[in-house]
Parts: sequence; structure tokens; C-alpha cells
Amino acid sequence: MSISNGYSMAPHTRPSPEELRRCEAVEKKLAQSFRMDSDPQRIDSEAVLNEARRRATTRRPRPLIRIGKARESVTQDDIEDLENLKLFRARSNQSLAPAVLYHASRFWAVLIGIDAYQSNPLHGCVSDALTMKILLTEKFGVPEHRIQCLLGSNNLTPGSSMTPSRANIVNVLYNLIVNVEIQRGDNIIIYYAGHGSSYHCSPQCAPKSTCRKARVCPIEAMCPIDRDMIDVHGRPIPDISDRELNALFAQISCAKGHKITFLADCCYAGGMSRDPSPPTGTRAMTPTSHSDVNDMLRAAHTRLRHLPRYRSVLSQDWQPDMSSHVLVAACQDYQTARESGGGGDRCGGEFTRSLVDALTSGECNQGTTYQDLADLLNRTHTQTPNVCGDHMNEPLWYLNTATGF
Repeated sequence: MSISNGYSMAPHTRPSPEELRRCEAVEKKLAQSFRMDSDPQRIDSEAVLNEARRRATTRRPRPLIRIGKARESVTQDDIEDLENLKLFRARSNQSLAPAVLYHASRFWAVLIGIDAYQSNPLHGCVSDALTMKILLTEKFGVPEHRIQCLLGSNNLTPGSSMTPSRANIVNVLYNLIVNVEIQRGDNIIIYYAGHGSSYHCSPQCAPKSTCRKARVCPIEAMCPIDRDMIDVHGRPIPDISDRELNALFAQISCAKGHKITFLADCCYAGGMSRDPSPPTGTRAMTPTSHSDVNDMLRAAHTRLRHLPRYRSVLSQDWQPDMSSHVLVAACQDYQTARESGGGGDRCGGEFTRSLVDALTSGECNQGTTYQDLADLLNRTHTQTPNVCGDHMNEPLWYLNTATGF
């Protein structure tokens, strides 16, 4: 299958015997180091890979992680070898996997792509959102009327409900809660390509403060096309915080079930909030100039406070509900999401390009989980896709409704 705007099926390259043996040697070495080699003939490959990741994340983003008091160490190359070995084995078994059919009637999608920011405009986000629409309609057979696109190009229609303004984005997500056509257990895909930003909980939120230790600060945000503009009440328009998004996802989950996938081709890297000029092609922006984090949270609270089971985004002990959705993000919190390919239709996010390649390559079968998908995506030292959520080890959204699964 081919996808427009420069996207195509990923080639099925076969590893050389030498490469395969090297990866297997790395797995054996780490299994011994982790004391997982009680039966050398039956190494639990998944357990070795998960343990390597677990030990690595305790010291991220440093490239070399010591393993306890052992002399052996785990490098990023070792982890990549384990991931490649898993991929090689999956490909070798692919011909045995049955064809997967999809219940397209169980899919709903909201696709948001924003290029035309007043400052630091982007060039590939609208194209990426349209590419995702093609993927959903052509590969998965999702009817177009079940896909809502909010696109921010240079040819906006003033006052259109499909403009990716703050109000429209929140309204479209809110309407998923009350849409009677969406049945409980249906799959809901929310895709966003655009700028992200990052805010401290308060000016007093120091690196070693309680809020940072609790992993609720900094507050990440999605940047609508009208950020920092003045609304009809004369107030500057704030960003959309991750707390507001989480609250909306929790409400959607209560009404429709937890099969919600949030695909985010943007970054919230905290360092970007201190950079007056983020690098060109980076999908990150500094915080708004005319509103602050409190304005952003108050706007969310005002909009959502009447909802049942709502947990105030203003609460000092706020915690995210990760049972409501799975997040697949373009990069880790210390990295940046980038777009490449020049201008025009050929420009696009590196994450989206890799995502489309993975989903059209035929490498995903009925056992593929969100974590497996992250392993299939291109990884570099500057951009490593991230997946999180209580259901990240469940099958991908479209496999949950596959015939016979």
C-alpha cells in the first residue's frame, strides 16, 4: 500500500546471518547479566528486553547505564540490538499470521494539524493530518463521516467550526462524550500535529520541588492556532494543558470505554520554554506571552467543572488518569519532535512518517501491542517515540476490533 505525500510501505529487509548472530549474542550476554539464563536453550526474550529498558530508564537520558554492581553494562546499542532481534523474529513469523480484517464501523477519529501559527509557523502538520486520514480511510476502511479534521492552513475560513482554535478543539473532544452514535467499546483515535509547549506549575516550582517529584510539573500543553490572540471578552487565549486533555479523555472513557488512542506529533521539552527561538522545524513553542499557567488551568476548570467525576485541574495534588487512554508520542520528554523534507506537500513530521510506514508495512499482526508499535518506529538519539498508559500492552486500537480477535 502506498500513501501520498511521500509516505510508502517500509521495505522488508532481511538481516545478514552475521547481524542475526550478533544480536543473539547480545541477548545471551544480557540474559546472563540479568540472571535470566537458567535455561540457556529457552531465553525469555521479552523479559530480557523489558528488563534492559527498565534499567535504562532509571538513568535516562544518559547513553550508558550501569547494571547494579555487575561489570557488564547496557548501552543504547544493546537495546537497539534486542529490539532489532524482536523485529527480525516477528518478520520471520509474519507469513504464518492470518490476514486481519477490521470492523471499520467501530472507528472514530479526530485529526488536528496546525501549520499557520502567527509566530513560528510549521509546514507539514496539515499534510500529516491528511495523511492520517488517508491511512484510516484506505487501509482501515473508516467512513469519512466518522473522521473530523481540524486543519490550520494558510487558507482558513474565519469563524469555521473546523478551524483548530482552542474552543473548537475542546468542543470536538467534548462532543465525543455525548455523541450517541459512538457505542461503548468503539475505538477513538485522536491525532495531533502542531506545536507543544511546557509550563512550570508556578514560578516557585523549582527542580527539586514536590510537584516535580510527583511528575505533574512541568505542565505540558497543546498549542491551538489562536493562542495568545484576544477573545470576544478581551482576554488572551491560553494553550490547552495536558491536565485538560486528560480530564476530557477520562470523561470520554467513562462514557465510551477506554479504547482511546492519542497520537501526538509534537514535543513539550521543558528546555524549549527557556529558548526564545526554538530551532526551525521543531514542533515546540515557548509559553504564551499574554496568559500564564493559571489562566490556562482556569479556562479548563471553567469548561469542565460541571462534568460528572471531574477532578479539578486546579488541585495541588492532581494526578493523571492513565487508565482512560494510551498515548503514543513523538519523543521522550527530554527530546524534540521534528519535521523534515523541505516545504510544501513533501514536508512532514518524522514521527508521523515512521508511524505510517509501520502501520502499512504488514509487520503488525493480531498480537501487536502499543509497546510493540513503539519498537517498530524509527529511533534516533534525538527523537525516540514514547508510549504510556495502563493499556499500553494491549493490542493496537484496530486489532481490538479485528475479526476473530
